[in-house]
Amino acid sequence: MPACLFCQIVNGQASGRIVYEDDSVVGFEDIRPKAPIHLLLVPRKHISTLLDLEPGDEMVIGHIFLLSSRLA
Repeated sequence: MPACLFCQIVNGQASGRIVYEDDSVVGFEDIRPKAPIHLLLVPRKHISTLLDLEPGDEMVIGHIFLLSSRLA
């Protein structure tokens, strides 16, 4: 999605301080952190909202939740 800032960071078109990366997820620091460690974990696949989840997205969403506890 060209106008999505998160997609631009994932694709390297916008700057972001990336702290984690794999085949399905990218993690980067929030530009306006609300805590000493404030990371955003986003799927490489553009998903606008939870209402836009499709069958097959279970793996990436589960992966994000497992990563969040590991990276915290």
